[in-house]
Amino acid sequence: MANAKAIILTDEDHEYLQSLIRQRTIQAQVVERAKILIYKAQGDANQTIASRLDINVNTVKLCLNKYKSGGIQEALFDRQRKGRPVEITDDSVSWIINIACQRPADLGYSQELWTLKNLHAHVQSHAAEAGFPRLATITKPMIQKILSRNELKPFKIKYYCERRDPDFEQKMHDVLLVYKQVSMQFDENGNIIIPENEPMVHTVSCDEKPGIQAIATTGADLRPTTETSCVYRDAEYKRLGTLSLLAGIDLLTGIAIPVVSETHKSSDFILLLKKLDGMYPKGDIIRIVCDNHSAHKSKETRNYLSTLPEGRFVFVFTPKHGSWLNLVESFFSKMTKQMLKGIRVQSKQELEERIYLYFDEVNKEPVVYHWTYKLDEISQEEAVTAGIKSNEGIAS
Repeated sequence: MANAKAIILTDEDHEYLQSLIRQRTIQAQVVERAKILIYKAQGDANQTIASRLDINVNTVKLCLNKYKSGGIQEALFDRQRKGRPVEITDDSVSWIINIACQRPADLGYSQELWTLKNLHAHVQSHAAEAGFPRLATITKPMIQKILSRNELKPFKIKYYCERRDPDFEQKMHDVLLVYKQVSMQFDENGNIIIPENEPMVHTVSCDEKPGIQAIATTGADLRPTTETSCVYRDAEYKRLGTLSLLAGIDLLTGIAIPVVSETHKSSDFILLLKKLDGMYPKGDIIRIVCDNHSAHKSKETRNYLSTLPEGRFVFVFTPKHGSWLNLVESFFSKMTKQMLKGIRVQSKQELEERIYLYFDEVNKEPVVYHWTYKLDEISQEEAVTAGIKSNEGIAS
């Protein structure tokens, strides 16, 4: 029979077809065509092949005819068809991208960010007047695909901190110089080196944590049991007001010094300075790393400093928008996770007492915070040469 005439496959062709059949991710029709060629090479009739594969005999004939005219690749894979002409042009795509990159409020809407629904509605309603009538019927999935291809996410916000201080790099260098000098006050075993013929320098990282909320529950919490496993709490609560925390961390010992107040004024900062002045021996230098809050440079603060011996306090200010350079921020982050998260109190007084209690607990086993970012860029020689200095003229 003519149909039973076998085709001749080389060992390489046969192995290639077998490899296609074994693949699990390849299209089913390609596997089917590979089997047709293998069965035909074994001498099977077209009808027999069709029965074995449960397909129409014309499908077998079409595959074999493609093989005869163009070889294995022609038989296995369909040629790419031209298809319909592109209806959404590059210009229309550019227009959609331009709209997506604009602020909706600038186009007369109330929202700050686009949603896919609102962007789709805007594109459809303004497409004709923009000269792209085809976009009047564009679908939301198509807009989503266009945004994805161009890696656009106009529905999302990522925050960054702009460096608005023209002297940012120099002020950051001054802070890192302090941290380098602090690191040099430890020996190789981590013990503090006490100078013999010069005053001891105590460096305190200082900052405020305002707006700590005193929140009360409306009912008692249900403590964990073997059945419930966790704390159950009434979703309703009462706001009792807020407190501000001003704290300093001694970078040599890890001791934390707190001042809790209902205000956020110079008098609170002066109270912290008085605490520090009482902590350290007379004649030692207390170096404060802090931000540019007005209380740190106010007339009231300067008046207090003028009552102390010259050089008792030295201030190093972080640059604007550079609070992350202050090591005490790491302490505040730890405090938030360990103590403030989910806290409930019956009064602001209780909140204050528990904050002070937390500091007592921390100071029983103080943790020394070490700075590492870009510290290798500052040599010991530079740190020694720089000595103790202030980056602002407030120290007297």
